Amino acid sequence: MAIIGEGISHRGIIQEEFNYAYNLAAAIVVADVGRPVSIDTAAARTVKIAADGDVIHGVLVSFENRVAEGVKVGTVALKGGFLFTKQAAAAAIAVGDLLCGAGAGEVRGALAADATVIKTHRTVVSAVNGLNIEAIIL
Repeated sequence: MAIIGEGISHRGIIQEEFNYAYNLAAAIVVADVGRPVSIDTAAARTVKIAADGDVIHGVLVSFENRVAEGVKVGTVALKGGFLFTKQAAAAAIAVGDLLCGAGAGEVRGALAADATVIKTHRTVVSAVNGLNIEAIIL
């Protein structure tokens, strides 16, 4: 989205046709909306908050706790521009770096040991401002 007088920003540009409904892991709460998620291999069609080294599958954009049905569901944006929070203890991140989960809803730069992340090339940094990381999920 363009910000008048401040140049351009990629955050907030979400490709609606790439939003999908998922079951949510039990630990996810409404405060997790906006955080990076990864596939939860413990259950079908389920995402969890991206753990350390996880491939970022998308960003949680909605949350519903369907208590009567005993499930939590949400919408995940699989493509677009997003603002993430860098894990404070992680190494510096630069424009062009690939990102992966760092746990607790934060991200870090992908390391050579994160082979799965490197192979997917999905989440690329477009701007860095302290712990605020703007990235595009391709």
